[in-house]
Amino acid sequence: MTTRYNGIMETEFFTLEETAEYFGVHPRTIMRWLKQGSLKGYKLGKGRTALLRIPKSEVKKFLDKHKIK
Repeated sequence: MTTRYNGIMETEFFTLEETAEYFGVHPRTIMRWLKQGSLKGYKLGKGRTALLRIPKSEVKKFLDKHKIK
């Protein structure tokens, strides 16, 4: 499924937990990166049922910016 967020077409997203597992860090670390603006994610929905998703393209940008292989 292709979805448009902030004018960007995305087809693949990570959950918070998947992103943390990918980087080998705790989910709180991912939340810190999101709050700092180092990594971009999107909240889908409202309130307690909102889902946090991180586009795979943003994970790639983060890797490139921080020279992580």
